[in-house]
Amino acid sequence: MSLHLEIVTPKGSVVDVEVSEVALPGKLGEFGVLDGHIPFLSALKPGVVRYLEGGEWKQLAIGSGYAEVGASRKVLVLTQSHARPGEIDLGETEKELADLEAQLKAWSGELTVEHQELLDGAAWAQARIDARKASSHN
Repeated sequence: MSLHLEIVTPKGSVVDVEVSEVALPGKLGEFGVLDGHIPFLSALKPGVVRYLEGGEWKQLAIGSGYAEVGASRKVLVLTQSHARPGEIDLGETEKELADLEAQLKAWSGELTVEHQELLDGAAWAQARIDARKASSHN
């Protein structure tokens, strides 16, 4: 048995494959989905989606979004952004994360939209770093 995984961004579908297993970065922690999983919805945080396709683990960095695990063996991920490990410049992304962390450390104002944007940017940068590093271990 298998699952159908589809990952969709505002620009269209970026993954549309049959998989044996999926691991997703839920807002409350990572969770896995196997065939026969109970249907549910989950909010996602920026992180790494890992999926087992044809006996090989693959990964993809995603931004925040939502996942729907359906009764029909379908896992639908809706996200604002994605990055494949081979597209990620590790040095540049690590510099971006360091810059965002420095801005967050220096933040002395209230928790505003701008502060949340810095937090979101740092989480997205970390997700890309994690995906790039995970791919180099395969």
